[in-house]
Amino acid sequence: MIIGLTGKSCAGKDAVAALLDKKRFEVIDVDKLGHDALAMNKDKLVEAFGDGIIAQDGSVDRKILGPLVFSDPDKLGTLNSITHPWMHDEAMRRAEEAEREGKDAVINAALLESMGFVESCDRIILVVAGYETRLKRALQRDSGMTEEKFRDRTMAQNDVGLSLFDSGRPVFTIINDEGFDSLSRQVMFLCDRL
Repeated sequence: MIIGLTGKSCAGKDAVAALLDKKRFEVIDVDKLGHDALAMNKDKLVEAFGDGIIAQDGSVDRKILGPLVFSDPDKLGTLNSITHPWMHDEAMRRAEEAEREGKDAVINAALLESMGFVESCDRIILVVAGYETRLKRALQRDSGMTEEKFRDRTMAQNDVGLSLFDSGRPVFTIINDEGFDSLSRQVMFLCDRL
């Protein structure tokens, strides 16, 4: 079985993934695959953005690439068109490998919908939390985060979760506003249902 796990920034999907990882699940973190995608697609990225994105050690410098693409929707689209197909294919390869080994795979991806994972999932977990809760977590977790930056990030994620309920897949919602004990109980209950 392949389970999709998604949620907006600071809703707690990584905390849910960590709890699932302790059970019978193989968790595939698509965000972490993004780092590998940069290395695997370095030549295409240099062709698109120039040699200025390369660090002294020869790797793609995320600190240079990030501000370059996140300030320009067209450049972000170019980056996504290069990295997302590789990330999708690698996540699916790992999920299929986990299934062959008798494990259920969890694809942990903020962009589960836009990256085309939903069609491959048997079940979906959507983690939600209120805006103020997510803002507080972001300010505590991310150095340099401001309320304005978080608001911009949230606006960019307005479509996260919107199409899930029309996907034909069972969607399980976890509400993560009340702390770790509540979250843990919800995940344990969900594991019994999966």
